[in-house]
Amino acid sequence: MTDLETAIGPIIKVINRYEVNDNNNWRMKKGKLKMLMEKELPDLLKTGSGAEGLNKVLKEIDTNRDALVDFTATYRSRARPLPLLRRAALGYASSLLPATGPRPEVEALDASLEDLLARVDEFVGMLDMIRGDSSHVVSEGVPRIHAKAAEMRRIYGRIDKLEAFVRMIGCSVARMEEQVTKAEAELGTFPRAFRRLLHTISVPALFRSAPSGPQRSAYEPPVLFRTEDHFPGCDDRQQL
Repeated sequence: MTDLETAIGPIIKVINRYEVNDNNNWRMKKGKLKMLMEKELPDLLKTGSGAEGLNKVLKEIDTNRDALVDFTATYRSRARPLPLLRRAALGYASSLLPATGPRPEVEALDASLEDLLARVDEFVGMLDMIRGDSSHVVSEGVPRIHAKAAEMRRIYGRIDKLEAFVRMIGCSVARMEEQVTKAEAELGTFPRAFRRLLHTISVPALFRSAPSGPQRSAYEPPVLFRTEDHFPGCDDRQQL
């Protein structure tokens, strides 16, 4: 089968199916012919090159620009088709049939496919790297995290004990401050050096007054904490 028959055959088939009349006058509007071609041969016109080739054929066949396609001469003389129809069919065939040399559209498609394949390879490599990192994390990272978590729990326990120790020290300091305040209120804040000076001066017995108040009780220091009870290693370090 020649390129002419390959290109013009589908159009003649559609014309013969839908527009045969008694006068053997095969004419059809270009829009209707294109619609019927899309209906009868969807796979042929699915690609951009097929639709472009059909538009080119219809444009060249419509010589008088009346939007009608006339195949009367072609049907009357199948062996010698019109030169214009031959040129249009050859143009349509060049859009549908593979050419002998590389075409720009094919080269652009090949370049796009090569770029797409390169990107797919990069993506697959990235997935392999992520999978390897995930395996490394699961096999080595997770046990380390588990060990660190156990160690952190021990540290948290020590922190809780230290907070309790600090609270106990705060209570002891508060009791000491309370007793210091009480002692200052009872004894006053007169400097000790002046008190000693006054005690050394002899005062006549006449001017001495009898003690007016009861005797103060002996001072009892408060019970304080021992650091050795909470930090057993302190005694050993002091002895060393």
